[in-house]
This record gives sequence, C-alpha cells and structure tokens, in this order.
Amino acid sequence: MHSLNRVLASLEEALPMSSLDVPLTLLDPEGGWINAPVHVHDLRGRPTLLYFWSELSQTNEQQLPKIKTLLDEFLPKGLQVVGVHVPMAGEDLEHALDTNDIEAIVKRMGFRHPVAVDDGSMEQAYGVNDVPTFLVYDAFGILRFRVSGEDALNVELRRILERLTGPEANTGAFAP
Repeated sequence: MHSLNRVLASLEEALPMSSLDVPLTLLDPEGGWINAPVHVHDLRGRPTLLYFWSELSQTNEQQLPKIKTLLDEFLPKGLQVVGVHVPMAGEDLEHALDTNDIEAIVKRMGFRHPVAVDDGSMEQAYGVNDVPTFLVYDAFGILRFRVSGEDALNVELRRILERLTGPEANTGAFAP
C-alpha cells in the first residue's frame, strides 16, 4: 500500500494541475488577517471570489478602485470575497508581512471583506504568478474561472460572477 501511495504522489507531482483543479483551501498565512480571519468551511454554500494583489504592484492604483466597483455590485448579490495581499518578488518579507500599510489601504478603499496578509504560502498553493489574479468558485467550492494580469478585470470575470450570483445560480443549471 505504501508503494501505491508513493506512485500516486509522484504522479501528482509529475502532472501539472489544470488551472481549474485548484481546490478552495485557505491557509493561515504568517502575516495574519485584516477584517477577521476566514476558514474554508465558512465559504461553502455561496460563490466566492478569491483575489490576489500587492500594494507594490504597479497596477495597484488602477486595479483597486475597479475591484471596489466590482465588489460593490456583487457583494449584495451573495458573493463572498477574500482578498490576499502577496509579497512581490524581491520584497523584504518583513515589510510584506507588516499589516499596517496593508490595513491602511484596505480601510482607505472601504474594503470590509477578509484580507489575508500572505507570507507566500497562499500564493504558492494557488499557483499565483501575477497580480492581480482572480479565482472564482461556485457555491460548491469548484473553481469555475481564473484570470490574471493587468486586464484581469474583464467581461468574462463579470459574466461568470453574474451567472454565479444570478437567478440561475440556484437552479443547478450552471454548466462549467
């Protein structure tokens, strides 16, 4: 049995995961949380937007107001949101984990949803290589959409959020 487990583990390592194979598994980042921690079991039953960002990203000033507009539209429709602040490549980890700057940005933007201050573990677990990155999960925790980069806030992201928070979301008619 142990050899079978080793074979399965080596196969999992050898086969790259599809961009839609990432389970909704929140971790406890070393940096902690702003606006209260959240656990994965708290997210079941409603669609969830998990978005990764960084205060040092050049697109941060442009993207955060757009994210705020998106959240203002979809939070009242039942969307759950978790932000994840990630350290940038080469950034001093002590600075990246200092919640004071990040909390100030979160408060200035009026974000009330939980924001994880990631030590890099969540970024790695979710395979995030660029900010912003948006992962959209349905009410069952199945990843339905993933998009990254400067143009991540696009029509497809809005369309999937509309489908997951609209009337058809509760009918079981949603197809991947």
